[in-house]
Amino acid sequence: MFAFSAINLGCSKNMVDLEFAIGEILKYSDRAPIEYIEDPESQETDYVIVNTCGFLSSARQESEETLSYYDNLGKKLILMGCYVSVKDDAFLAGLKNLVSIVPFMSYSVIEELVLGKKSKFNLSAIVKAKQAHKQSKEKTLSNYLASIEAPGKGKKAFVWRGDEVRAYMHAPFSYEYLKIAEGCDNNCTFCIIPTIRGRQTSRSIESIVKEVGVMLEQGIQEIQIISQDTTRYGTDLYEEPRLIELLQQIDATIDTYIAKNKPANAPTYRVYYLYPDILSLDHLSKLTELKHFLPYFDIPFQHASENILKLMGRHYDRAHIDSFIEYIRDHFPASFIRTSFIIGFPGETDADFQILLDFVSKYQFESVGIFEYHDEPLAASSKLPNKVDESIAKNRIKEITPVLNRVYDGKFTARKWKKQVGYIMDIKDSTVIVRPEMAAPEIDDYDEVFTSSIIGATRIGSKVEYILPIDASPHRDDTINRHD
Repeated sequence: MFAFSAINLGCSKNMVDLEFAIGEILKYSDRAPIEYIEDPESQETDYVIVNTCGFLSSARQESEETLSYYDNLGKKLILMGCYVSVKDDAFLAGLKNLVSIVPFMSYSVIEELVLGKKSKFNLSAIVKAKQAHKQSKEKTLSNYLASIEAPGKGKKAFVWRGDEVRAYMHAPFSYEYLKIAEGCDNNCTFCIIPTIRGRQTSRSIESIVKEVGVMLEQGIQEIQIISQDTTRYGTDLYEEPRLIELLQQIDATIDTYIAKNKPANAPTYRVYYLYPDILSLDHLSKLTELKHFLPYFDIPFQHASENILKLMGRHYDRAHIDSFIEYIRDHFPASFIRTSFIIGFPGETDADFQILLDFVSKYQFESVGIFEYHDEPLAASSKLPNKVDESIAKNRIKEITPVLNRVYDGKFTARKWKKQVGYIMDIKDSTVIVRPEMAAPEIDDYDEVFTSSIIGATRIGSKVEYILPIDASPHRDDTINRHD
């Protein structure tokens, strides 16, 4: 019996890789007894896949602590993710139960593990990994995984290359991530993604559209399009950005699906990681022509001061940012803008921070991620002069947080007592947790409403209409953290 569980410590892009790994395991269920177990600490769990993050030193520490924790429990460890590229070999050598390291998108070792074709090797904190799904979700997820265990059930997912199979683990909740490229060609001074993931490698438009078709056939209603730098999609394959053409083909694919299947709700998609340096107003105008595009703009500006943007290696100025935002607000009335900022970057003065404060006050963003800067030894920014004292950075975060909260509270109040559309994420005794349609899963706030407020079928994953009560307050799942 190959009884396994999985933990994802990284981002949604990392999660896609984990889904491929799980899919690869499940496809051998006709040749070996395989069981997916929700709880990695269960006595029934023999193997634990730890899908790691290596972007920050704190993330690398979390990866090592998690590996140590399950190693001490006697679980057989399968290591995946970004930590593999920046791993501490001395640390790994000290683990008693590390049986395999799975490189990016290379799953040949999985067949060896599951079918026992190769003798296991042994390379000779403590934090509990957060569970991705609560008890009410676990049964739904387990049932879904059971449905794709055996070949021939029509549930095999997209093939990235070779005969790799992906398990759509978010399908019970009506959404899934679609990774269109890997790696990054940017040289932001604070980032080590090119070191970890390599240069950008885009998938072909044809292969992506093929997966969209598979997703739609499996009932996924909202496709989350991701990559390290979605704006630059296709530059390596086609010698120019081809994101808009890709979205046009995805739109057409959804049209074809609707015409053939006549679903109750038209599928939609959103795009993450849109960098403003090469996106033009002409690109934005083409987005207005798409029928199934959700006007959710995930644009990590990182700062508003041109001085800091230059130090970060960002290639756009304030005038471009302003015109970009104003076009979105003017042409997408229902737009939702999420962005992120780094506080305390080397060289950030009081004047630079005030520019940022004025910026967020002016544009009233729906969601903002706040990061306190910390030197990463592998990042170029660690060599920059004029470091900002940690206490100053923390005080600046304390100053910007109430400004952001006033914005959030105002927008939430404006939604009260109005009909909303969203997806059911969890069901409690008398209330339901709903993800508003414009809110991104695992990032933005959800709503908690009484069951009586729901119009439509009350089951996890269903798209419903609901009324947000006058006394409602935002609900944040324990896996949700806006300031990530």
